[in-house]
Amino acid sequence: MNQSFFNKKILSPLEEWTHLGEIKNDMGTRLIGHVPHIAPKAYVHVVYSPLKDEDLLEFGERLERPIPIQYEEFLGYANGLMVFSGALRVMGYTPIKRKADVHVYNYPPNVIVSNVSARMKGLSHGAVIVGFYKEDGSYASIEEDGSVVRFDAKGSGDVIQKWSDFDIWLSSEIAILNKDYKAAV
Repeated sequence: MNQSFFNKKILSPLEEWTHLGEIKNDMGTRLIGHVPHIAPKAYVHVVYSPLKDEDLLEFGERLERPIPIQYEEFLGYANGLMVFSGALRVMGYTPIKRKADVHVYNYPPNVIVSNVSARMKGLSHGAVIVGFYKEDGSYASIEEDGSVVRFDAKGSGDVIQKWSDFDIWLSSEIAILNKDYKAAV
């Protein structure tokens, strides 16, 4: 993923919701699309500030497997996302020495939890879980070959869908969710 791709395919569809309001908190997290009818401080999208180099090194040491290249590149633009009112969450890294309280708008869902401390059975050693779908509780993982799979985490563990890589997965899911969310609003 490069900056142009991130801006055009990831950030641009999310920014279509800035007409509802936008703020940046002290941690640099962008909150896009204020929806106070859901909750006073609710936003359609949360874009966490990029992961700093020293935190990326710490993450690499703690992950216990290689960081997939496209995911590492993504973390340089956003340390995770919560989009479309949490319909899709792209996990990020929460450093050991936090600079603020652990709050949904300060730090993303921590990728270490699902990949190290509470790793699901049945995953290949090199697979890295990077996403969560609120709709059905499924997860997305980057496989050793770079492909991304969405899998059933509550039942059989079956693959629900597969994409050739992280960039295609994230951009296509954001495009679909953006269209569906607009239709529902």
